[in-house]
Amino acid sequence: MQNVQKIMRILRESKDFSQEYVANKLDIHQRTYSNLESGKTKLTIDRIKQLAEFYQVEPEYFLSEELPVINYNTGPNSHGGVFETYNNDSGKLEFMRELYEKLLRDKNERILQLEDQIKTLTSLLEKISK
Repeated sequence: MQNVQKIMRILRESKDFSQEYVANKLDIHQRTYSNLESGKTKLTIDRIKQLAEFYQVEPEYFLSEELPVINYNTGPNSHGGVFETYNNDSGKLEFMRELYEKLLRDKNERILQLEDQIKTLTSLLEKISK
């Protein structure tokens, strides 16, 4: 997922969109979008889906290890869409596996955090009850 910020920027700039414009379309603040694009804020699965819908690409596009190749030839002799990646068809199953694994890791991490909070709160409650 190290290319996701670069991909976000390439897509945005290829459309000649400002960060503010994209942020408004996603119903978020420009600073929030800037933090997503710079990697300061983690990109969630839901946000990836939202970006994919906005840019009309598949969600796995953002998780590709390959940077997109921008094809500015959109005339009758062009080969499909404006955005293409190397090995575009390969890796869809791999993407889904990685996506589910990431989601599972994130959820497991959150469960551990919540379990720690429960332990802390239980301990505090026991101290208060005495």
